[in-house]
Amino acid sequence: MIQFIGAFIFGSLPACAYRPLVQELYARGFSLVLHRFPLNPLQFNHWDVAIGLLQQARAIRDYIAAGHVFPVPDSPNRDFYLDPTNTLWLGHSLGCKFLLLLEILSNEPNRREAILRGRLPAAEVDSLLSRLSGLSGSKTSSLSQEVDVPVIRNQPTILMAPEISNTFRIFRSRFQFSNQRAIPNKTQTEWLIDDSTELFHLSRVISFDWDGIAADDVDFLGTILSQRGTPTPVVEHLHGWHLEPLSARVEDLADKIDAGFQQLRIQPNSVKTMLDLHPIDATTTL
Repeated sequence: MIQFIGAFIFGSLPACAYRPLVQELYARGFSLVLHRFPLNPLQFNHWDVAIGLLQQARAIRDYIAAGHVFPVPDSPNRDFYLDPTNTLWLGHSLGCKFLLLLEILSNEPNRREAILRGRLPAAEVDSLLSRLSGLSGSKTSSLSQEVDVPVIRNQPTILMAPEISNTFRIFRSRFQFSNQRAIPNKTQTEWLIDDSTELFHLSRVISFDWDGIAADDVDFLGTILSQRGTPTPVVEHLHGWHLEPLSARVEDLADKIDAGFQQLRIQPNSVKTMLDLHPIDATTTL
């Protein structure tokens, strides 16, 4: 089961914007959960979106466990989807940053707090940990996992044209434009990823040769992931530009995603389902 979050604006309607890619992956035997990017141009606190993904991951588990997808009791298909080892993550552009932050939050609690406090302002860390603590105390069903049970850790992740620094670089030149209001910002995000040495062992990057937006982040992640034991190649290079995953011809890209997940030791599942979920209230459409 692939859980997917896309780029700013386009990820707000993933079933439409990414239809060719979704259909290609579906045809290859993958189930997909499409998380909708929150369409808010003033959404600068990216921890909010990562926590929303955390809540949604729990909601998805509850939704399946409650029998809404597989109503037959003791269905082996339900057990398959409830097994965390069968979950894959796929991101595009800024959606990749939320997956990276979600993995940072899935670290062991004491280690997570130490890393956060070493790199972020104390008030920001206190607020973040308080929100996580509140999540662990509120369950939507008896089958929910505690928040400190890893949600994305040790689950394969593929990052397409990752944009984690909110930086736009013109054709790999030295001219860059950066959003300094993002929380965490470029430098903080890189520090947190670099410090989280226990994480990101099952992550891979797909880059595009005409992409002037994600080039700096591809270089950074390629260096970091090569130090984490990620199966090679750490970075897959394809022809195209930053929005290539939205194009109509995505067969080669789907092949790379399929092969990448298989090399990360997870096979496409045999029962296909597609969920399109809102990032806050987890409203579902089958």
